Amino acid sequence: MKTVLWYINSSKIFSRLSEKEKTDLSSMLRTTNVKKGSMVYGIGEKAETIYLLKEGSIKISRLSGDGKELTMDILKSGDIFGEMALSEEGKREDIAEAIEDSAVCDVKKQDFETLIRNNPIFSFSMIKFIGLRLKKIENRFEDVIFKDVRTRVIALLKDVANRYGTPAHDGKALEVKLSHQDIANLVGATRETVTLALDGLKKEGLIADIKRKKIIITKKLLP
Repeated sequence: MKTVLWYINSSKIFSRLSEKEKTDLSSMLRTTNVKKGSMVYGIGEKAETIYLLKEGSIKISRLSGDGKELTMDILKSGDIFGEMALSEEGKREDIAEAIEDSAVCDVKKQDFETLIRNNPIFSFSMIKFIGLRLKKIENRFEDVIFKDVRTRVIALLKDVANRYGTPAHDGKALEVKLSHQDIANLVGATRETVTLALDGLKKEGLIADIKRKKIIITKKLLP
């Protein structure tokens, strides 16, 4: 089993911390096992905690005004989430749900804020990180409004491949299990429309195979 400190050392966001600060952070983190389908937190809960995903996969989503789910991101081990607690005075506006059995570490907001105050360079890194994540959310909403489903699916697959892809025959395998419904929620479309789009990409040779919810992207689709 890899230690919490190993994950901290492996995460780019914590690279600006000193060895002592990394050790201190690891001692603050509490690990919890979260079963597939269970929520880490939901809309309306108090934003008092920052999370580090140790093992597994977490889906971050929001609900539209009519109650439809829009998935904002899929996270893998080493990713942090719930960071909006640093800028939210009140309650969560999104949902964090385990899409496979996961191990999640949490640190109290006030402890994390102390770490930020004591390290200006790390503070800048966190501001940049939050800004990039907000920009990604904004782009996701813009894509849903202005781009067709095929274009949105391709953009999603390339993004996931760049972040979590591993070498595979003639391309990359996405080390994130995504069902057609997961992809539909990520691109703001129906499952049926996404299935048609994926079938089309496979016929074009842009997707080599789809097995056990893991998609293989061919070099034709990759930059």
